[in-house]
Amino acid sequence: MTWLSTPPSVAQPAVERYLTEVAARLPGSPRAHRDIVAELRSGILDATDAHCSAGLPPAGAVDTAIGEFGDPVQVAEGFRAEIAAGLARRAAVVVLVTGPLVGVLWIVTAVASHVAPHHQWTDLSPGFQVGVPLVAVAAAVTACGALFGIAATGRLTRWLPALPRRAPGAAAIAGFSAIGADALGLALLGVQLATAAGALSPWPAAAAATASIARLLFARRAACRCLAIRTGLT
Repeated sequence: MTWLSTPPSVAQPAVERYLTEVAARLPGSPRAHRDIVAELRSGILDATDAHCSAGLPPAGAVDTAIGEFGDPVQVAEGFRAEIAAGLARRAAVVVLVTGPLVGVLWIVTAVASHVAPHHQWTDLSPGFQVGVPLVAVAAAVTACGALFGIAATGRLTRWLPALPRRAPGAAAIAGFSAIGADALGLALLGVQLATAAGALSPWPAAAAATASIARLLFARRAACRCLAIRTGLT
């Protein structure tokens, strides 16, 4: 706990104004800023207390402490890479974990609907035969991008060159690939429903389609956010 020599009525308004300026320039969601703002607040109040103990008047102690932390724009810029890494890691983990779950739902749908046992593969429409391998390719790219995004924000960074754009770029690739995989899966569902012999088991198909749509929406949002934050990194 921090004990201040400076009266709160003097310290808090100036500190909060400064923190508001910093937070307004931080990328990402307010939730991602919470720990950063709390860390800055604690540091400024500790510095203010130290200056008061050294004999500065309360108002001067606050101004000096804030001045030591620097311009809000530069302070926010210093946290951009950290926020980008956290955003990329969360996006990559969610995309990677949900992929097998969605895949299992589609497999259950295919099995429950008696869609194309191995010896009947040639009986499927050409679009279906092309679409399934494309889904597999998109899923593989998603997994590789997500794994690289996770690795680029973990212990591997100790041995890799400092390239802050790497992790959000990999997470964006994973997100867009997940969009492709789920969109193709939904398209194949439409193709199967449109065929004469395309009767699908309704509940597994509904569950798989719902999961794909939810994952697609999340992946789109996460990929766009990763790309947006990546453009501000050097």
